Amino acid sequence: MSRLIQFVVVGRLRPPLADAGAEFEARIARMADFRVDEVAAEPVQHGDDQVFRREGARMAAKVAQGAYVVAMDSRGRAPDSSEALAAWMGRRLEDTRPTCFLVGGAIGLDPAMAEGAHEVMSLGPLTLPHQLARVVLAEQVYRALAELAGHPYPRAGGAR
Repeated sequence: MSRLIQFVVVGRLRPPLADAGAEFEARIARMADFRVDEVAAEPVQHGDDQVFRREGARMAAKVAQGAYVVAMDSRGRAPDSSEALAAWMGRRLEDTRPTCFLVGGAIGLDPAMAEGAHEVMSLGPLTLPHQLARVVLAEQVYRALAELAGHPYPRAGGAR
């Protein structure tokens, strides 16, 4: 599992989510070549169009060269299960390209970033604050890597 996994995200994690995010991102980094690129959030008072355009431009500049881009957006398709995400992740890791997950800011992901992505994925039908979405994504990526590596990790059957 040596292919790069990258998160390009708007903003920094803040308490109370910062510790959980840091923990799962550190776990991912112990199992794979991993990096997080944070870009500055645009003040929402500037209006949706300007926020999307500016945040989107910052994000696009951080995407690893040649990456398979996955836009995290509530309008995307959610994996059927954590096991399905692990199988998907296994296929991504067989590809020579980095896998880059995009997580937007307070008003979501720039629609142009989603349109230009190779795939649009959702964490489910519920709307999540962007910082919580980042933590959930990190936990699920870690869970997928742990399953692929045969490491013990709690199985499905917990909270969903």
